[in-house]
Amino acid sequence: MYGRAAEWFAAAREVAREVARDASDDSHASGEEQIVNSERQIQQLSVLLDLAISVHDHQLTKGNQERMGNYPLPLYQTPAEVQKARWEEEDDDDDAVLQLEESDSLPATTTDRRASARLCLGHTLMSERERSRLRCRVDARGSWWLTLMPAKVEEHSLQPLILSFHHVLSQRQLVILRHLARPLLQAAKVQGFEEDLTFAYRSSYLAWLHGDVHPVVRAANRMIAALTGLEMAEEKGEAEMLQANLYGAGGHYVLHMDFLALYRTLWEADEPDQKLMKQFPNGDRIATFMFYMNEVEEGGRTVFPRVGVGVEPEAGSAVFWYNLSPTGKGDHRTLHSACPVLRGTKWVSNKWIKYYPQLHHKPCLPLVK
Repeated sequence: MYGRAAEWFAAAREVAREVARDASDDSHASGEEQIVNSERQIQQLSVLLDLAISVHDHQLTKGNQERMGNYPLPLYQTPAEVQKARWEEEDDDDDAVLQLEESDSLPATTTDRRASARLCLGHTLMSERERSRLRCRVDARGSWWLTLMPAKVEEHSLQPLILSFHHVLSQRQLVILRHLARPLLQAAKVQGFEEDLTFAYRSSYLAWLHGDVHPVVRAANRMIAALTGLEMAEEKGEAEMLQANLYGAGGHYVLHMDFLALYRTLWEADEPDQKLMKQFPNGDRIATFMFYMNEVEEGGRTVFPRVGVGVEPEAGSAVFWYNLSPTGKGDHRTLHSACPVLRGTKWVSNKWIKYYPQLHHKPCLPLVK
């Protein structure tokens, strides 16, 4: 995203200039050395900034929207800070237009990326009428296990359903989960992308934690089952193993869907793809459950641009949503991204739950037009 790169290089150059100004007040030799180093950094950052702007504008003329970095105008003519200021000046009506523009597209659109950028800044794009229907409550979720310790539930969206559960894991459990995952961490990959392109889409490190590895992992799985009412046995293929993710500074995951889009073959083709059915015998990912495992200093929200909401990371809390519609097809409204971590690190753990094992536990609700 060359537009974003230009913004970061410009900010870094300004920091280098501030360091040079501070060093100019220092009469010692160390101050002179600092000035020389800062001037060299300023020159290097200026070259990188010019390069990022040139490539951004070249990609823009070619119509390559993926590389815009949310800056739709040439940066040589309209600098990033000017374009960004225009976003901030937009009124609430413009925000509503962004979130009301629905799409059935699997790839993210320009509107999706623009909405995602605003949500990452902490805005909401949901209308007042929609927000007025949302509630926070204490709920046992139909689980006898939660009857005496009901969950704190926050609704972010009703269509599609997106919920937060607050304070469901203790600080001790979070420490243990991070301790278990750390030695197993590997660079994250994206299905369908070449390895050298992965970092542009997803910059994090992940580890898989089987339920048998530690009692805390089993406790986390039990908590997910109680909160969702869905079956969670890994050995039966009812859900995938718990996936722990570590995002460093700048760590992110661009807009994507969690479902595997099996319906494109299983529902739309004349003949089902037997190979795909054998590869995924328990169907697609019906739902995603994600624990936030630490406090993030700044950034790192989970945002849903087609719904117009974002979820702030909070240690010990979790966010839950359904990826599939009642028909079993992927719900394109669940397009989401992990916003860049601006300061500190972000630990999360995901649980993907499979479709077919839940047929007796999640009734097929009527379709909402």
